[in-house]
Formats: sequence, C-alpha cells, structure tokens
Amino acid sequence: MLPSVKETAARCSLLNVLGRIGDNTALPVLTAALKDENVDIQTAAIRALADWPTPEPVAELLKIAENSTNKVHRILALRGFVRLLAFASGRPAAEAIEMYKKAMSLAPDTGEKKRVLSGLANTKSLAAMQMAAGYLNDETLSVEAGAAVVNIAGGIYTDYPEQAKNMMNQIIKTTKSDSLRQQAQGVINNFEQNEEK
Repeated sequence: MLPSVKETAARCSLLNVLGRIGDNTALPVLTAALKDENVDIQTAAIRALADWPTPEPVAELLKIAENSTNKVHRILALRGFVRLLAFASGRPAAEAIEMYKKAMSLAPDTGEKKRVLSGLANTKSLAAMQMAAGYLNDETLSVEAGAAVVNIAGGIYTDYPEQAKNMMNQIIKTTKSDSLRQQAQGVINNFEQNEEK
C-alpha cells in the first residue's frame, strides 16, 4: 500500500510542476492524467490546468466543469476556466461573453457567481458591461455586479461614453454601497475632466 501512495504523491507533485512550468508540450500529459483512475491524480491534473499561465486549457476545463461527476473537480475546473478567460487570447468580445455566460450557468452558488463577475470585470466591452449590469438587481450579487460595471465602464468610456455614463448614473442612484457610488462618480469625473482638455 505504502509504495503506491508514494507513487501517487510523486505523480501528483510532477503534475503540479508541469502546471507551473506551463510548457504546452506538457498539456497532453495533463489531459491524459485526467483519465487516470486515481482521483488524486485527476485532481492534481485539474489543478495544474487551472493554474496554467496561458489560455490553452480553457476548453478542457470547461468540459470538466460541465461533465464531471465529482463536485470538487467541477468547482476547480470552473475556477480555472474563469481565471484563464481573463488572459488576452485574441478572442472576440462576443465569444468571451458567451464563455462568461456559460461559467455563470455552471456556477453552483453565490460565491462562484461572484468569482465569475470578478473575472468579467476585466473584459472591456459594452456586452460585458451589459452582462454585469444584468445582476445589479440580484441582492446577493449586486455589489460584485456594480464593481464589475464600474470597472468595465472605466475601460470602455472613450468608445461608449453615453452608455458608460448612463450606467454610472444608474449605479449612483441605486447602489446601497457608498464606496461603489464614489467609484462610479470618480469614473464620471475622470471622463468629464478629459473631455474638457
């Protein structure tokens, strides 16, 4: 029994190192480990893919998040999927939004939904702002949704000044968070100053 435990621990450790190195030649080794009958090895492979430094494993992680029968594996894969979505990949904005919507539909609880909104906040597009705004009326997600909207608005204001300003005004009027209200006002102030120059 002991030698096999050692062997499993050593293999898990190796998979961990492969994930940190992030060399694409290691991806086939990690995807093969996902099919291993040992759950610890599967978990180590998912963790390595979730920590990958580039967006390549996104599709593999999505498959696990959608199809795994292991709840821990689904959550680890979902977190990795959301984390990797934030990396610049040349992916069109519409495709990125679809992927965030998929992540939101897979999120099993409020904590994971907040994590998805936090990732979405880094997507600078009108569609991302509109998606985040769709959660402003959800009491459990309104603060994270508002923070995402403010962050996105700051990044798209020059391309969509009217939509961004309207959204900031909506947050100022409706949020219960003083700090969010101040941030939204700050975005408006910044752009009004830039317009005067």
